[in-house]
Amino acid sequence: MKPVNLNRGSCDERGGIVHRSVAVLGALVAVALHATTARAQANLSTQGFGYPTGQLSTAAMAVGGGTGEFDPASALNPAALASLTRPMIHLQFDPEFRSVSTPEGTDHTTTMRFPLLSAGLPITSRFVLGLSFSRLLDRTWESTQTGLVNIGDTALATTETFKTTGGIEDLQVDAAWTPFSGLRAGVGLHAYTGQNQVTAALAFPDTLVVKALPFSETETYNYFGEGISFGVDARPSPLFQIAASALVGGTIRAHRNDTLQSKGNVPPRVGVGVSYDGVAGLTLSGHAQWIGWSQMAGLGSPAVAPQNAWDFGGGVEVVGPKVAAERGVVLRVGGETRTLPFPADGSIVRENDISAGLGIPLGVQRAAFDLTVQRALRTAPDLGGISEAAWVLSLGVTVRP
Repeated sequence: MKPVNLNRGSCDERGGIVHRSVAVLGALVAVALHATTARAQANLSTQGFGYPTGQLSTAAMAVGGGTGEFDPASALNPAALASLTRPMIHLQFDPEFRSVSTPEGTDHTTTMRFPLLSAGLPITSRFVLGLSFSRLLDRTWESTQTGLVNIGDTALATTETFKTTGGIEDLQVDAAWTPFSGLRAGVGLHAYTGQNQVTAALAFPDTLVVKALPFSETETYNYFGEGISFGVDARPSPLFQIAASALVGGTIRAHRNDTLQSKGNVPPRVGVGVSYDGVAGLTLSGHAQWIGWSQMAGLGSPAVAPQNAWDFGGGVEVVGPKVAAERGVVLRVGGETRTLPFPADGSIVRENDISAGLGIPLGVQRAAFDLTVQRALRTAPDLGGISEAAWVLSLGVTVRP
C-alpha cells in the first residue's frame, strides 16, 4: 500500500481519510477478484476464471474445431498423436482484438495470447510420446472507470483501475499407440498450473481539496490441479474417420502466497469428432463436446457460478494449388457455437463464430505455416444492450524435422 500525502486537515481528519480510502480500495480488490458483471470487467468473455481458449491448433480453429479430435497438434485427444510418423513441434500465437458495446459506449481492447505449444516424438512405428502446454482459461483484462468517492463530507474525483493477468494452464504428457491398422488409442496425464495477478488501484486527479498520492493493491493467486485423459481414433471405412476422448479431473487448488485459499475440481470433458474424406482433396469434419465447468464452483466465490457447456462446430478443408513441389495449399472454412462457462451478471454468455484460413507447406513438407482469421460474436440475452465482438488472428508454425 502506497502512503497517502495530505496537506490539509487535522490529524483526526487525515486518519479518517486514510481509513476510508483503504476501505474503498479493499472493496475494489473484492470486486476485481469476484466481479461477474460485464461493466466491471469491460467484457463478456473473461468473466469468472477467464476465457476458454479451446486448446485447438490454428488449423483446427479454421474449421470450427472439426478436426480437433484428429489433430496431433491440438491438446484434446491423446490418440491423435499416433498419426505421427516423424517428430513434430507446433507453436502458436493468437492475438485478439475485442470491442464491447454497451448503452454507455464502445470499449476496445487487445489481448495477446500464446495458447498452445505441442510436440510429438515417434518411438516406434506404433508408439508415440507427446507433450503439450496449452491455456485452459485466459483471464487477462483491464478496466478503468472515473467517478466520485465520498470521504467524510468531501466528494473526491477518482479513477478506479481493475486489472488481472494470467490464467490456468494445462501441461499434458501423452502416450499413443496403434494396436492394429485402423485403430489408435492414447492416454494423457495432466498437471494444471497458473497464476492470476489481480490489481485494484485508486488515483485522485483533483488535488485542490485533498492532496493524495495514488495507491494500489495487488493479490497473486496460484493454481495447482491434476487430471487424466483417454482417447480413441478409428477408421471403420476408407471414407470416414471417427474419434472420441474424455478427461477426468482431479482436485484443483487456489493458493494466495503459501496459504490454501479454496479448492474445486478440474472440469471433466467428453468430445467426439467425425471426418469424411471420400472425395480427393476435400475433407468435411465436425465435432461436439461437453465440459463440466460447474465442477470448478468451489474454487471461487458463489457469485462466479460456473455453468456446464456444450460446443458444436465443423468445417471443410480443400487442397488448393501446389507450391513448387510441395503439397497443395490447404484452404479452410468453418463455424462454431458454444456457451461460455462463466455467466455475466447471472446471464449465460453465448459465443458464435465463423473462421477461415489456409495452410502453406514449407521445406519439402517438413514444415507448415497456418493462418486463421476468426470472427466471434458474444451475447448475454439477459443483459440488454451489451454485446461483444472480436477478431482473432491465429498464426501457427508446425515443424516436422
